Amino acid sequence: MHRYATCFLLLATLFIPALARAGEADDLQRIIEDNRQTANDLERLDEQKAAGTELTFLRTWLDRAWNLRSQERYDEVRVITDRCKAQADMIREKITAAKLGAQADQKEAEVARKRATLDRTKKALESAKVQKIRLGGKA
Repeated sequence: MHRYATCFLLLATLFIPALARAGEADDLQRIIEDNRQTANDLERLDEQKAAGTELTFLRTWLDRAWNLRSQERYDEVRVITDRCKAQADMIREKITAAKLGAQADQKEAEVARKRATLDRTKKALESAKVQKIRLGGKA
């Protein structure tokens, strides 16, 4: 009986690390797939195409992480996925800045149109005053 218990403990110590590695590989696979979906979402959000290069870097890093995962170099994969998370955050900020810049440009164009309309109205008013004076009215 003691011999069976020893064999069982020996087998358990051999298989538990393998199961843990398999679980870690699955976790990393899920993280990489989530990051790929994030990259797709960010690409859809990037209407002004402000972060094209950064998205390319992100996808390249995710491919590298996938290759390292298949080589069971999990620590390196975690470093790359952390870098990908930071890259995605930076891309979000760049997209937001581009959208806000486009909104600011649109508002500046609207202000310029309003100023042009105001200038035309002022000129028309001055012209009307001059014409009234010519016709004999008081200013």
